[in-house]
Amino acid sequence: MKNFFELSDLEIYNLSPEQIETYKKIALAEAGIKFPVEPVKPVLEPEPAPNMVVYTIACATFRLAFARKCDAEDVLEALNSCSTAGLLDGYGVPCFKPGYGKTFDGQKNMLAVEPIEAYSEDAYKAYREIRNRNTDSERVFDEACKEYSKRLDEASKVLDPIDARLLEARHTIGHRIMLTNMFAFEYLPIAENDTEIAMRFLKKAYTVKDEDEAYIREHYAELLAQ
Repeated sequence: MKNFFELSDLEIYNLSPEQIETYKKIALAEAGIKFPVEPVKPVLEPEPAPNMVVYTIACATFRLAFARKCDAEDVLEALNSCSTAGLLDGYGVPCFKPGYGKTFDGQKNMLAVEPIEAYSEDAYKAYREIRNRNTDSERVFDEACKEYSKRLDEASKVLDPIDARLLEARHTIGHRIMLTNMFAFEYLPIAENDTEIAMRFLKKAYTVKDEDEAYIREHYAELLAQ
């Protein structure tokens, strides 16, 4: 098996994806670099949704929650009927101006009962167990991705020259295929199938290197036979 960099442009152009992969693995093996294997994203367990509704009253930075709507409404009524000197935040600064029913900006404080979804104790325990397993799976996957990225960086030092050579060969042969098509289907007909005249026409219009000309003369007949 030839060394990859000993292959001609045409040999490289004709390599199958499997053959290219083999050459890359050989290069990595020769350099003592582990093959980068992309980690598979884990399938996470479905996390249970909240299984109950609680009734809440938003008070500054926290919420009062009740299992029964009637209890929440009773507390709301009591709050709205009380006068207050103002609610303090964690730094002792009033969140409300002194006086009943006013926000810090002096607007009417519109407390209300709001239903929100929540977990029962057993449902939350089941949710946390599944969530912890999913978190562990995601952590393992993230670590594998970091390792994969590290191996890609190491491998790029070996694989980048191969990719550059592949691109160069494909560009070269692609250009020669284009020239061969022009020669066979555009210039030969107007040159009445005289290959020398057709080649002269082609060279006047395009840059044709000696290697390009050799390729054209070897392969144009294959196009005409198709």
